[in-house]
Parts: sequence; C-alpha cells; structure tokens
Amino acid sequence: MIQIPSNIKVLLEKSIIALSTVDNQNRPNTVAIACCKVVGTNQVLVTDNFMNKTRQNLEVNKFVSLSFWNPVDGNNNEGYQFKGFAEVFTNGPWKETVDEDSNNVGLAHKAAILVTVTEIWDLANPGLITKEQ
Repeated sequence: MIQIPSNIKVLLEKSIIALSTVDNQNRPNTVAIACCKVVGTNQVLVTDNFMNKTRQNLEVNKFVSLSFWNPVDGNNNEGYQFKGFAEVFTNGPWKETVDEDSNNVGLAHKAAILVTVTEIWDLANPGLITKEQ
C-alpha cells in the first residue's frame, strides 16, 4: 500500500481537482471538483454534488485519475496526478461523512466516492513518485 505524502495531501485538499473517468466506449470525461479530502494513507474521499456522466462511467469502469496543481507563480510550480479505482457510496459511513462536511452545505452531496490511490505522478517534474506493488 502506498502512502500519500503530507505535502501532497495539503495541496490536494486546498485545490480544485480534475477527476477523469472513461466510459465503456473509451470516451474520456473530466469534471472539476472542490470537495475532496484524504481519509486514509492511500484513500481520498470525493463528494458527488453534480456528477452525471462521471457516475455513469464509474458503473462500467472503476479506474480514475485525479489531477491537481498550484498555479504557476515562478516559485511554487507543483502538480500531481493520482491514479486508482473508485467506489460509490449512496449510504453508510462514507456518505454520512460527505453529508456532514461543511464544504457541502447547500449542495446536493448525492454520493461519496472513495478513491483508492495506486499511483502518484509528479506533473511539474514528470515522473512516477510511487506505485502500489
């Protein structure tokens, strides 16, 4: 099992994230999400507030990619990509977690999506950081 480094966790939790999925005909779909937090050594919890195609894609293909970055400001150029697989929860403890998240107040929070991260890539200095063995 891999571990998400603390510096990457901090950036992830303050970023808008691009979540990418693929449908059963290999057509990609990417959505921007803002409600996301690390909930385990290699797990990220995402809130489904407005997803349609993304949820349909997850029914046929559980593999996902999360990308996030700092804006280029000359001093802090960093970005990362997580690859892994997702599980959707419409009830139970993970759904309750997103229901209670203050970032979701006034939003739909239709489901919780738990992403188990199996690879972490560096986008600023392209290369693999860590991969599940």
